[in-house]
Amino acid sequence: MSTEPKDLNSPLPIQIYNQDGTLTAQGKAFLRRLWERTGYALGTDSAWTALEADIALLSAAQAQSVANAALAEAKSALELAQQVLLQATSIRTEAAKALEFSDDSAIL
Repeated sequence: MSTEPKDLNSPLPIQIYNQDGTLTAQGKAFLRRLWERTGYALGTDSAWTALEADIALLSAAQAQSVANAALAEAKSALELAQQVLLQATSIRTEAAKALEFSDDSAIL
């Protein structure tokens, strides 16, 4: 699959804003990491989760394509088997008639 997700764990800094109310560099990093988190598992970023979902979707589409090809091949094989069965039934009928004719000829 893909690489491991980025480690986005970020402890709450002691002070995330300056005296004038602007964010400190540590506060910006904390809020950015908080923003990037998905909310499901601590430290999992949404970009990695989206990448994993895309990979799974592509794999599912590929599997569906292979399954559709296999289904088409199975239908073709079934049609061929039905034709062979029909021919075998026809040959059996002809053989039964020939046997009946030979029995009738032997009696005469």
